[in-house]
Amino acid sequence: MANVQQRGSKFQLRVKNKLLSKPFFFTFDTEVEARNYGEQLESLLARGIVPQELLAPTQTPGDLLLLEVVRAYTQQSAVLTDSDDALLDVVIQDKPVIGLRVSMLTFRWVEGYVKWLKSPEMHLVPSTIRKRIGVLGRVLDWHINSTTLDGATPLANPLRLLPRGYSSYSKTDSELVEAKRDVARDQRLSPQDDARILAALAGIKRDDRERALTTDPAFTLLYSLIVDTGLRLFEAFRLRSDMIDLQRNIINVEGSKGHRGASKPRVVPIKPSLREPLRAWCAGRVGLIFPFWDGSKEQRPKATTKLSARFKTLFDYAAVPNFTEHDLRHEATCRWFELRNERGWMFSELEICRIMGWSDTKMVLRYASLRGEDLSARFG
Repeated sequence: MANVQQRGSKFQLRVKNKLLSKPFFFTFDTEVEARNYGEQLESLLARGIVPQELLAPTQTPGDLLLLEVVRAYTQQSAVLTDSDDALLDVVIQDKPVIGLRVSMLTFRWVEGYVKWLKSPEMHLVPSTIRKRIGVLGRVLDWHINSTTLDGATPLANPLRLLPRGYSSYSKTDSELVEAKRDVARDQRLSPQDDARILAALAGIKRDDRERALTTDPAFTLLYSLIVDTGLRLFEAFRLRSDMIDLQRNIINVEGSKGHRGASKPRVVPIKPSLREPLRAWCAGRVGLIFPFWDGSKEQRPKATTKLSARFKTLFDYAAVPNFTEHDLRHEATCRWFELRNERGWMFSELEICRIMGWSDTKMVLRYASLRGEDLSARFG
């Protein structure tokens, strides 16, 4: 069976037949060329004839199309994550990648690819550029390791040879396009912001709006849970009743940011202000405590997208501009740092790293958006 799909400006032919040991892929400049070749190949296969070049794999690892390597990686790699799988579907359609063979993937090509990602046509932010290079680097690492003979020295991966800061826009890049930079989130909720958000969740109408937001106790609790614990969105809406221990006042979180997508369990303490709301909500509930997700892998992206949109609507209604759901995790980090008792600060930096699920204390510098006025107020 021949199938032709457009990949960027080119057309990929895929032929699957019982006479072939694996599906045959090839890329053509035009759809007509792809379909004509596919029809000729299918005609031969229907008569039991397999072209000589397809009888056995005669290609060396360097002759393979990068597309074929990506397909093999997604089918065979044990460390493929959902995010990498989705990103690879995008990357294989990048113009410089279409029709590229592994032997052509040199350091010069990598430099050109990065330059194209910064070009007016793409104009990507540095973090997105690093993600594309990173996922291709992992694919090529896997390919090199899989094809290197025992005892032989593996080839260098040119995607790993880029200098530090390669994704930043240089002066030369900035002459062609406006330089883009990674955006550091440094958002905090003021007491007034917090009050407006809670009022909106409670169904209190703004004077300049025709109607109030529809009240939803589940969504209100989800907001409180995230802002007062620092749980990630998926970690929060996937909570089950057996993960919440109200005897010891802890949440056994199934962390969603483990290495290469692995689960990373951690324990998060429940603040006193959350204990009674959680106790009342969880009473009699079994399984998932929130109704936003059915528990299936297929429905997770849809649930995440819908909830992110609801948070955006909430913040817009509460007049908290440029605030996102993930900013609540920054807010929660700061709230953990600001907790005090009669002995002083309640939690150490290391303890907060444990609560937030970080293995690297450098993450504190990224998330602790402490307000200058709060720091100044300590002088009395």
